[in-house]
Amino acid sequence: YHRPMWQVLEHPVSLAGEVRATLRIRERRAPPPIGAAVWPASHVLLHWALDAWGAAGPSGGAMVLEIGSGAGLTAIGLALASQPGSVRSVLATDACPEALANCRRNIAENNAGHLVRTAEWDIAFEPPCDVQEITHVLAADVVYHGASGAQLVSRLKAMRDANPKLVIGLILVDRFSGGAVASLGAMNGVNAATVNLTARLDPAIEAFERAAADVGLELHWEPLGEGVARGLTESLPWVEQTRWHLLGTWPSMRFYTSGVHGHGGSHAQSEGPVGADSSLT
Repeated sequence: YHRPMWQVLEHPVSLAGEVRATLRIRERRAPPPIGAAVWPASHVLLHWALDAWGAAGPSGGAMVLEIGSGAGLTAIGLALASQPGSVRSVLATDACPEALANCRRNIAENNAGHLVRTAEWDIAFEPPCDVQEITHVLAADVVYHGASGAQLVSRLKAMRDANPKLVIGLILVDRFSGGAVASLGAMNGVNAATVNLTARLDPAIEAFERAAADVGLELHWEPLGEGVARGLTESLPWVEQTRWHLLGTWPSMRFYTSGVHGHGGSHAQSEGPVGADSSLT
């Protein structure tokens, strides 16, 4: 008996004790490609946005560009679990054609095509949209060994220069400072050849931070806040909660923002700058 490589799982999305949506996401049990799996950071990014935007959402509704959308959980969740009118559109992008094809399938499966569009995009090239019309750029788990953080910094800086009001939200995963998360990443196709059990921080993330500081990209890293943790706890099955706990998944998450003002709800204040000053609309 051979288990099928693809599976469809249901992902409830809860906020303040209310199940806002139940997403049906098709994903591969194991890479390749990396983007065809649902990674924990995509859950965290979705719940951060839902918690930070609160009941009303950004003024006028968010127009979101997501980098590295993978299976589409974050993009679809924003479309279906946000308050009506708080999200005007989501452009889900990925550089991997197979991952993007699966993302499109998931968008159709969840009837989210009225708000979510897709585009194949490598960040080495110009964005597939008018940056002036975008309000938020979001990305989860896009900096790791083998994925250039410097290239991401360059693209984010160019978009911020073109649109100074742009809000950036990133969830990065520290896989290389020891712990079980590094092992999980290695099992799922993320190169763990540079694991350093005594390192303070993932070298790829350190390089990302240095690149941001070098070009003057204003980023802050900060705690995710109680609302995000509560929403995730309500949404994840207890088996998955236990898995996250045993693997040290939650402590491995690093949250970076730029252009964020007036934290809402239970969101915590910024811990410190990566590039220069910054402070979610």
